This record gives sequence, C-alpha cells and structure tokens, in this order.
Amino acid sequence: MSSRRCLLNFLDNGHIKVDHQRKSYDFEIRGAKACNEINRLSKPLQSRFRRLHFPKYSREQFLQVAVKVCPKLSEEIALIIAEETWKQQGDIRDVISLSKLVKKHDGPE
Repeated sequence: MSSRRCLLNFLDNGHIKVDHQRKSYDFEIRGAKACNEINRLSKPLQSRFRRLHFPKYSREQFLQVAVKVCPKLSEEIALIIAEETWKQQGDIRDVISLSKLVKKHDGPE
C-alpha cells in the first residue's frame, strides 16, 4: 500500500496496514483526528509543516487539469464535467468524483 493511501486510510478511520520487509503490520490508533485548518493544530505541530499557498486555477487551467485527471473518459465528457463543476465551485476533486460515476458507454447527454 502506498504511503499516500496509508495516510488517507489513517485520516479516515485511524487504521493503518503496512507491509514492510516481509512483515505485515496492522494496527489502529484511537483518538486520532484530522484537521482542515492549520490554526487548530498546536504550535509545535504546526512547525513541522510547510505552508504552501497556490492561486486558484483560471477557467482554462481548470479545464486542462480536468481532462488530465480523467484519462479514462473522452475529452468531450471530461470537459462537460469540468464546465459544470467550474460553475459550481471549481474544485478539481469534484471532477474526479463525478468522473468515477460515468460508465464506459455513457454519452454527453
């Protein structure tokens, strides 16, 4: 399991499963919490993170990224999803979520 997947699994439910050097570790950490706002973390913990601030995508950039993150969809379908998502909030994660709902033979309608 990738480190990213392990971390996401841990943040979702506090459960970690790691295979390392022919050994398998499977444990749960209770009381762990995820935090979406860095200011809610203690100062010592905040010091272990680097803050990066990225500007919001332009509409054109958003459409380009949407096509790239939906490689299994036709460009036409990816752009339709991207356009509708851009009108709502412009969150690329929503494009990914919606693209997973589209079936292989679905058309633009």
